[in-house]
Amino acid sequence: MKRRQSAALATVVAAVLGLAGCGIPPDDSATLAAPDSVPFDLLGQTPSATATTLPFAQTEKATLFLVQGERLAPVQRELPAPVSVESVLEALVSGPTSTEVQLGLRTALLTTPGLVRSGGVSGGIATIDLGGPFTEIAGRDQIVALAQIVSTVTGLPGVGRVRFTLDGNPVGILRGDGAVTTETVSRDDYATLAPVPLG
Repeated sequence: MKRRQSAALATVVAAVLGLAGCGIPPDDSATLAAPDSVPFDLLGQTPSATATTLPFAQTEKATLFLVQGERLAPVQRELPAPVSVESVLEALVSGPTSTEVQLGLRTALLTTPGLVRSGGVSGGIATIDLGGPFTEIAGRDQIVALAQIVSTVTGLPGVGRVRFTLDGNPVGILRGDGAVTTETVSRDDYATLAPVPLG
């Protein structure tokens, strides 16, 4: 019996000495390892690639009409989808980019807050409410500015004509021939300002 106890005691002592020899200090409490200090494959999962992926912002191409000389000039812009009357008008009023200016493009519109107050579409007709600053555009430039708006807006699907109001009230506007009308207008009313055909 004493021989068995001595053998068991010797085994325990040998195990303790073995652990001490491996450099593992005795510790009575448990500690958690920080997740970033543990290899991913030991955590049983791989890092998620979608956790830091930013959502893809979709855009659509829209044609805006700027001015080159005394004629309209179409330019392509990428705008947030879906493109609307409001978004093309906002882009148009912001004026040409620095690259477009270098190409000799300009705008007859004033880049002034409140120039265009709102815009919407019903039955194929876009109604655009102009603000007071629009009346500050003088002479021929007012016709060109209207042509820019009409040509840009009627480039949207389902829009054929444009009605203008001023501060929410009906208003007479100039057509391309200089005549004043309170009716809806289309690109045909500004045909003399249309871009020169290529070729």
